[in-house]
Amino acid sequence: MSPSNAALDALGHAISGAAGTAVATAAVYPLDLVTTRLKTQRGQRPYKGVFDALGSIVKEDGISALYKGLGPDVAKSVVDSFLFFGLYSYLRSHNRHPSVVRELLMGALAGAGSRALTTPISNVVARMQLSSRTQTLRQTLADIYNQSGLAGLWAGYSATLVLAISPSITFFINRRLAKRILPALEEEDVPIASIAFLLAAFSKATATALTYPFQTAKTRLMVSQSDSLDSTCAMSGNDKPKRRASPLQYLVDSLRHSILSVVLQIIHREGVRALYHGLQGELLKGFFSHGITMLTKGLLHRLVIRLYLLAKSKRLQGGRMHIK
Repeated sequence: MSPSNAALDALGHAISGAAGTAVATAAVYPLDLVTTRLKTQRGQRPYKGVFDALGSIVKEDGISALYKGLGPDVAKSVVDSFLFFGLYSYLRSHNRHPSVVRELLMGALAGAGSRALTTPISNVVARMQLSSRTQTLRQTLADIYNQSGLAGLWAGYSATLVLAISPSITFFINRRLAKRILPALEEEDVPIASIAFLLAAFSKATATALTYPFQTAKTRLMVSQSDSLDSTCAMSGNDKPKRRASPLQYLVDSLRHSILSVVLQIIHREGVRALYHGLQGELLKGFFSHGITMLTKGLLHRLVIRLYLLAKSKRLQGGRMHIK
């Protein structure tokens, strides 16, 4: 594939993937908000599960409370998806038949690169989802900055690097299943769109189940590093005055509170089950979200490429007529 065609293909994947992600994010956002709250529950738990949380939030604060932080999250998802699909597709275009390890590494690299830019938005969204009061994007950013400085916006990024393997696991499983299953089904005249949706959803659910304990730890890190510089998981119950951290102090705290350390603390203080609080909602969210994303992405990618080729063809025809 020529460099120009590779870039075009990567751009097509990036645009269609971002659009598909925007649709999926909005569709499953209430589940995302609920699972974030379940992950951060400790001690006396106000919610017994996903559906109990959904019902309680609607009863106490109305349906609109389920969409608190939706705007920033959609924006974050679009940017994250655009960068991930663009980077991943571009890397794949230069290595059409990668080994298993190399394919996973390409996905991890694309994920780490995209999340380097979107982690601040993730922190803002998590804070808005957990806040008992309605805050604007600007107010939330100001709160994080006043408590932790600029470094606070990247709280939990080290955990994100570990979780960068999750998208690559998803795409690895999806590619392998699609390669084996779809060609056979095409001969049987089976509706491919439905099967593609199920394969994508199954792949995402599998990757989510494998990495969920680290997702829980990441959420705890994001919230605790913004709220308290003295307690990673905020499990001690001691209220300490909030202050802005110096860059050096923040770095020391971040290194001391690694994602593995948080996982071990949760196991020690709350038990292994605490790592999986909200898994049901995350699986439902992942199943529908990735399925919708990939289905929409496939349709839009073909449309983007066709529109580009059509525009290019018209330009060529116009040039020939001008020459004549």
